[in-house]
Amino acid sequence: MEKFQPYLSYVGIGLAGILGLVLVVWIVVAVTILLKTKGLPQAIGQFFTLIANGNITGAYQLTTDEFQAKNSKKQFTKFIKTHKLNKYTRTTMSIPTVESNIHSLEVTVITNTGKEIPLKMSFVKVDKNWIVDRINYNYQATLNR
Repeated sequence: MEKFQPYLSYVGIGLAGILGLVLVVWIVVAVTILLKTKGLPQAIGQFFTLIANGNITGAYQLTTDEFQAKNSKKQFTKFIKTHKLNKYTRTTMSIPTVESNIHSLEVTVITNTGKEIPLKMSFVKVDKNWIVDRINYNYQATLNR
């Protein structure tokens, strides 16, 4: 045992170094995600609060020009009513993935009756404001339940 004593301290130092490095990388990644998505949860809340308050026009204005080119206000309103998004009380969301400045994430809208509505949403930041680029019902999430 005495023969291994000097080597055990090196192993301990090596393990501590590896754990320290992993911790530093984790902190850097977490801070980067937080800084890049600053204000996104509030924007999501604002979007669904407008819908819940019946201000469909206001929510529609928080979408990109590309979204509006593909979806008329009438289609947007139908989507809201079909999936009962106007019954919103709160949301949960996943960690966003980023591709070409488009932040995509899964958002679960929880209604006043407790029903969970899974959505896939994409957001872009325009002039320090988050706006909706895409919103789709997440059929895959309902299959996994």
